[in-house]
Amino acid sequence: MARKSDGENSAAGRLPMRDSIKKVATELLIRHGFHGTSFRHIAERLDITTTNIHYHFGNKEKLVEEVVRDYVTSTCVKHKEIWENPDRSLIEKLRDVAAFNRTRYKAFNRGRKSGQPWSLIGRLRLEGEVLSPGTRESLASFTDNVHAAIRVAVRIAHDKGELVADAPVDDLAFLLVNIVNSSSVFTQDAGNFERLEQFFEAFSRVMLSAYAPKHAGPAAAE
Repeated sequence: MARKSDGENSAAGRLPMRDSIKKVATELLIRHGFHGTSFRHIAERLDITTTNIHYHFGNKEKLVEEVVRDYVTSTCVKHKEIWENPDRSLIEKLRDVAAFNRTRYKAFNRGRKSGQPWSLIGRLRLEGEVLSPGTRESLASFTDNVHAAIRVAVRIAHDKGELVADAPVDDLAFLLVNIVNSSSVFTQDAGNFERLEQFFEAFSRVMLSAYAPKHAGPAAAE
């Protein structure tokens, strides 16, 4: 079987070669990390030569930089969409984030009781010392962007009366961003996704107990 040539697109309906390389690289980086992923591994999965990958990206550092930048950008877009939605309550947004994470978790874990890595951001943060400055900058930008989106979400909830007037908006946003930021590590340590969902729900109950208007009652948590 002939291998695909440099720059050649895959069959109709499939991704162009450059995007196919990035897709496979993303999966392998999540599963095996920076050290455990090589051009050879990617080439074998796509039935191409390593020369093809060099043609598109030059070296591993540049490939990883682009893969991480795209992954962080798309993840931040999704978080912004969830957190800044004016039609969802803060509690609903927490559940929407959990559902988004669950989808990614299931792509790398059979069932819900497993502790395999599922987030490129969480996985590569563990290898920060070997990553390029550009890759580290992209990983760091995730926290900043999500924190900004969560601040908007908490402010929306405050302005809509979901939280009492003197609720510590900035403190709640700070706690939330750290929960979101540690989600992938939390599931790996716990060995299942249910514990993360329980953590989100527990935070919601505590937050409502402390800062929801008393007249809102239990219905606010539904």
